[in-house]
Amino acid sequence: MIIIKKLPKIYQNDINKKINNNKTTYHVKNSNIEENSNRSLKEMTNIEVNQIIDNIFNTTGYAFNTKVIIKTDNKIYNTSLIAKRNGYILTIDRDKIKIDDIISIKRKNP
Repeated sequence: MIIIKKLPKIYQNDINKKINNNKTTYHVKNSNIEENSNRSLKEMTNIEVNQIIDNIFNTTGYAFNTKVIIKTDNKIYNTSLIAKRNGYILTIDRDKIKIDDIISIKRKNP
């Protein structure tokens, strides 16, 4: 036989006003984000490009699937890095990009 105890009532405050939660929102467009992304794709020297690539692959953690934006003479890649081999960067999109052809590279925020 199960004995059911009568529990005390929980206090509930009376609501005496109309509630309008989440009726309005506020949005700010940060124009600096667009300026920073354009500024970050400026042309770099080969030494700067190699330093950034080395920093990505020498970090404490996995460099695999690191999201980057790479600009070359022909194309802008918005992709993830897989490996660095023999002067090339391999991407998750199966692109093989020659490091000497890279004009700029930027690590995307996670």
